[in-house]
Amino acid sequence: MASTWYLVLTILTSYVEAVPEIACNRLKIGENWYDQEVFWSNLGKPYNLNVHKSSNTLFFSYSLPESYSDVDFQLGQYNLDTKEYQTIAGIKGGCSVAIDQLNDDIFLGGSDGIYKYNMLTKLADFYKEKGKNIWSLFFKKNLFYISYPDQKLHIQYDGKFAKVKEFENIEIDHFHVTSSNTIYYANKTGLFKYDNEKMEAESVSELITVRQIVEDNEGDTYMCTNIGVLADGKFEGFKKILDMKNIYGLAFDRDNNLIYSDETNIIKLKYNPVGCDIKRPQW
Repeated sequence: MASTWYLVLTILTSYVEAVPEIACNRLKIGENWYDQEVFWSNLGKPYNLNVHKSSNTLFFSYSLPESYSDVDFQLGQYNLDTKEYQTIAGIKGGCSVAIDQLNDDIFLGGSDGIYKYNMLTKLADFYKEKGKNIWSLFFKKNLFYISYPDQKLHIQYDGKFAKVKEFENIEIDHFHVTSSNTIYYANKTGLFKYDNEKMEAESVSELITVRQIVEDNEGDTYMCTNIGVLADGKFEGFKKILDMKNIYGLAFDRDNNLIYSDETNIIKLKYNPVGCDIKRPQW
């Protein structure tokens, strides 16, 4: 009987050792593991990820090959529920996105002004700032845009745009106001936090290049940078939660799943209780 069990164990052990290791495509952030779902690939550095929450549709920009002489950037959309996707036509040099979630207004920017996207017709109609080259858009109670190449911040008030006086003498590449009204901006010299009461900026870091500033559905702030993803630890400041240098954009979908882009792909992360460091059974 003992020899029979020994033979069975020997066969099982040989079988387990013969089975190749299954490639683990999960990503670890903190103590949690996430499955990675690539839902759009072969893109050129997707930037400016932004999710329209009521339809769960991701909007983003990406660069086009140099062979396209008349267009350098393109805007696209992907519905995370229906899996339908398309590029957005009619916006020359389309490179920026901002969404007023409360009123379902989707603003898109290009090298010839600001447009509004119609979810029913799937068309972008001209909105404002004809002839202005829009570098970036942001919405928080008001619509903001950063012009190119002077990198100046503008705000819309009473239907018209004007430069934001507090930042008239500052070049800005990225601008964000959090749900707690903390103001962050970034440029080639680093990341800064602006104190409204003191009317002055303090340096957060001079060692990073910011690619996007976003919030999740719970109001926590994240920075997409050249050294990885940083999360605001509230009283502890920003801490790196993902050490990946080739991330270019971040967003959170309706269910607060993190979406990120690398040099060619847009990837959705979904929590998985099983991690890649689970050991194989030992016979």
